[in-house]
Amino acid sequence: MSFLQLIEVHNGLNEMFLQHQELLLRFELGRAASRLNEYEIELKAHMKVEEELLMPVYRRAGRIEGGPPEFFTGEHERMLTLLGKFQMAIGDLKPGQSDLPRRIIRIFDEEAVFKSLCEHHEARERNIFFPALDRVTEEDERRELVARSLAANPAIRGNFESLTDAGAK
Repeated sequence: MSFLQLIEVHNGLNEMFLQHQELLLRFELGRAASRLNEYEIELKAHMKVEEELLMPVYRRAGRIEGGPPEFFTGEHERMLTLLGKFQMAIGDLKPGQSDLPRRIIRIFDEEAVFKSLCEHHEARERNIFFPALDRVTEEDERRELVARSLAANPAIRGNFESLTDAGAK
């Protein structure tokens, strides 16, 4: 059992965001906005678990170069700010606008910055946050925290149910 299993939450989130972009690409504006809202709900749930449940445990590891808690929470804030911008931009889109394709391209350009931030954040978690959590926890505590963390994301739970089953063996 390792906190690295939580990367599956990120994979599920990435899939949701990609689905939003695919809908936007097909000019399915309402569905794209809905999927983005669903993504935001799942992302916020994941962030809440990291900040309220896992961050206090992470602090047990002491100061880690390249991984102070403020880096993680600051990236969370930046992600949410960008998501708000996307939601506003998508809300301004109307079917039949003469410049609709260009507006969508601008959104994709901004979303590329967001995706880069998410990739950077995921790498920091994979290389620093999760290994530190593994170091400062015993197996029973780790199993409980991983299970609680996975349970916080019900919309993408199917992606990692097999992980919790395998981890229980």
